Amino acid sequence: MNQVRKHIEAIQQAEQFVNESLQHAVPDVHKPSYHASPRIHWMNDPNGLIQYRGEYHLYYQHNPYSEEWGNIHWAHKKSKDLIHWEELPIALAPSEWYDKDGCFSGSSIEHEGKLYVYYTSNVFTSPQGLPDDLLQQQCLAISEDGGISFTKYENNPIIEAPPAGIGQNNHFRDPKVWKHGDHWYMVLGTKKDDKGKVLLYRSHNLLEWEYVSVIAQSDGSMGYMYECPDLFRIGEYDILLISPEGVRDYPLSGYYVGKLDYETGTYTHGAFHVLDDGFHFYAPQTMEDHLGRRVLIGWMPMNGRKLGKSWSGAMTIPRVLTLDEHNERLIIQPVEELIKLRTQHIQHKQLIVDSSLEQALPKLQGRRAELKVAYNLTESDAQEFGISILASDQREEETVIRYSVSSNELTLDCSKSYNGSDRVKSIMLGQASDQLILHLLIDHSVVEIYVNGGERVLSCFVFPKESSNHIHLFTSSGKAVIDSLDFWELDV
Repeated sequence: MNQVRKHIEAIQQAEQFVNESLQHAVPDVHKPSYHASPRIHWMNDPNGLIQYRGEYHLYYQHNPYSEEWGNIHWAHKKSKDLIHWEELPIALAPSEWYDKDGCFSGSSIEHEGKLYVYYTSNVFTSPQGLPDDLLQQQCLAISEDGGISFTKYENNPIIEAPPAGIGQNNHFRDPKVWKHGDHWYMVLGTKKDDKGKVLLYRSHNLLEWEYVSVIAQSDGSMGYMYECPDLFRIGEYDILLISPEGVRDYPLSGYYVGKLDYETGTYTHGAFHVLDDGFHFYAPQTMEDHLGRRVLIGWMPMNGRKLGKSWSGAMTIPRVLTLDEHNERLIIQPVEELIKLRTQHIQHKQLIVDSSLEQALPKLQGRRAELKVAYNLTESDAQEFGISILASDQREEETVIRYSVSSNELTLDCSKSYNGSDRVKSIMLGQASDQLILHLLIDHSVVEIYVNGGERVLSCFVFPKESSNHIHLFTSSGKAVIDSLDFWELDV
């Protein structure tokens, strides 16, 4: 059987299983509605993000056969507005000797009207499939029909291994490709001696690739493997995203702001910053769209099988990245297209919340909603205040966002969230100003919190009872003054 036919049959088999499984799936009150999520079964890393022929394409890691990781394919969604996603047939399936155990993460590029996707092929080299018993190589597939179907390159793999002494071919993955000047460039993640690295490659024709340099590596404190690297320019600076494995706060994704010297392959950069301070965020990827925006989508991991779900995982709302005024940190905000989902709007001005009345505004409730609250820190004298969402009537169940004035800390408290794993996390905010602005997106089980216009972001999954849909405002030891509160119900 020829290669093309084998690949088509592997995709057809996966699609058939998915469609049969969907017939038996039951409605789930926790399934996100405006966050991209799998039709059924497993989802992980976003792949191949691109705006191509006037539409946004999101490919993603997918196990069509289970709610758990394994048997990885590339599934496919597309959108005209980054908010409403149409499911398309599976794009890549394991079908060849080099990718028989998975088509792992990668990226896409448009060239001469065709869509080139680069991905990591995976083969388990022992029957047990142990974590280090892998053979990982870089491969290419090409689409000529708008990114729907792909033909695997006849000379795959195009990069068989990292240079000897530089990296390991059992942990060598996640190609991200872009063009600079007359050449194409690729970053790849690898490890050596339990230290993560990002490798830079260069090509003149997208087919033949030469190793250039190591542009980033762990000193031992930043994990043993760098996954999902992504390098792109904002203004005069080159931003490098990495997702390090082996760090204490895993899953963790972050970035450096620096400059890449394309002649020498040297990347100089500042401090490492976390992209998302929540509990569920990993493996982000970016693209540039026709408006010149740098758009990021991250994966929100969860194990559906353990939770009794028929699905696992979701993507964040697409986020626009810009640099702050000092060119030191990213500002991260949801795409403005989100406003298309807004329906009923409730607005309040100059609210006062005090400890004698932990305020539950009667009309503020919902499991699919957007909430933006601007606190006046100058006029407030409460030592602590915040917002309780997805709460039951008496707040036995709730997810809490709490701010401490004395420590300037924001806390995400899931200790009373159903299946929230009793997680509590506090982050120190930047220099306090006259306002604290909290922008919340709620989507059944998904919560995203944007702080002070995107200076910090926190994302998490919680799985409240269906009746837990209340929103409360609270304080302790004083009053909190709210300059403005805007609430929208969202409808896809």
